[in-house]
Amino acid sequence: MSVDCVHHITLRCRDVARTRHFYAEVLGLATDQPTADSALYRVFVGETAILLRPPLQGTESGDRFSEYRIGMDHLALRVSERQELTGIVERLAAAGIPTAGIQRHPWRPAEFVCFRDPDNVQLEYYLDLPGDS
Repeated sequence: MSVDCVHHITLRCRDVARTRHFYAEVLGLATDQPTADSALYRVFVGETAILLRPPLQGTESGDRFSEYRIGMDHLALRVSERQELTGIVERLAAAGIPTAGIQRHPWRPAEFVCFRDPDNVQLEYYLDLPGDS
């Protein structure tokens, strides 16, 4: 059996339109809506799609993502140049989204910028640096 990539990841969002705006307008990622009558949006990261969907029926009002639950901790998006890290720090600051700036990975040659989307999902823009990994 051979797996060659992650096809898609689905994120449940409190407000799909707000979250789509964040990924499209703040992060500058390509998005689409496969059918006009759907509450589904897709965000494209290379060949992988991040699906933005509303909460399932029965989800508690005000529920937000937490890495303190079993399941996903965070989502890292790889970039190829340091200027992309600098650029995302500037874009996020302009949108009023806090970061700690560009950070050095503690045990491997990499730098990253951490931030949160509107539903509290932690995202990283991640740059592998030359050296042993």
